[in-house]
Amino acid sequence: MGKEQKILVMENNIFVTIAIPLYNKEQYIERCFNSVAKQIYKNIECIIVEDCSTDNSMKIVEQLIVNYTGPIKFILIKHEQNEGLSVSRNTGIFNSKGDYIFFLDADDEITEICISSLVALVEKYPGVDMVQGGIIQRPWHAEHLNPKGKFPEIVNGNLNIKKKCYKNMPQTTWNKLVRKEFIVNNNLYFKKGLVHEDGHWRFFFNKKIESLAITDKETYIYYTVPKSIMTNPNLFMSINTHLTIAEDMLDNLDIDQIEEQLQIIYNLLNFSKKRILSDEKYISLIPRCEALIARLPKISYLIRIVIMETWRKLKRMIKKLLKYSI
Repeated sequence: MGKEQKILVMENNIFVTIAIPLYNKEQYIERCFNSVAKQIYKNIECIIVEDCSTDNSMKIVEQLIVNYTGPIKFILIKHEQNEGLSVSRNTGIFNSKGDYIFFLDADDEITEICISSLVALVEKYPGVDMVQGGIIQRPWHAEHLNPKGKFPEIVNGNLNIKKKCYKNMPQTTWNKLVRKEFIVNNNLYFKKGLVHEDGHWRFFFNKKIESLAITDKETYIYYTVPKSIMTNPNLFMSINTHLTIAEDMLDNLDIDQIEEQLQIIYNLLNFSKKRILSDEKYISLIPRCEALIARLPKISYLIRIVIMETWRKLKRMIKKLLKYSI
């Protein structure tokens, strides 16, 4: 560790809560735990919310905490019954004492410079609502998980941020340092019962955010693992969740960003309908899906949105072809 890093660790007084929801991750939790324990930045509490795992996750965490002798405070909170990911995240928020909260999934890990890199921007821009870091994906890389295009280090103003967030920011909950007071004051808790809570939470978060700092340093390592919500969901629940998200979005549109929001909703409903029609056992969801589609604007307006999105995709494809042909 260099002299400059030591000064950062010793002098900084920003207290950070890392919140980890834990359910049946016995294969990965030690890797996740160790990545927190190895942080260069030490002014951290780590709240692990155990959601009634049926494997050895809790026993592993208990032993890891017993064996840990460093300065980071690890706290294990156990739910009395399985509540789901959204409630587990809320439990982390309710019990946090940090100035900022960082959400970390139990099957992922963070780089050693993660919190120090994000906190450095909090120090540089006091009171910033959120700091976004860079992402490494394993076993392969997905461009959609990192911010697209070139960004200034700090972006201010809700409308300016919304324009960039909807199109160019990863709509994930994790890998973001979020000011706790901002979450509490705007009632930005996670909706219970959703399996894809990230998109729902970010939609409402984006309506309120006024300042966003961005670093290109890689702070989070995201793993695509078997049987995760993203790779092997209960499809009926997954479709139903997407319909709930679309409904809540339709009820909370913003005039200044209506085209971008409608594009998200259109894609969500179109994707859901295709999944419903792929198997007869999901057919009971058709009436709800059709009712939500009926709430969208006239077809001519939707055609314009689809054309805009197709043109964006075409431009991205052309840029990639030009990049690889040089």
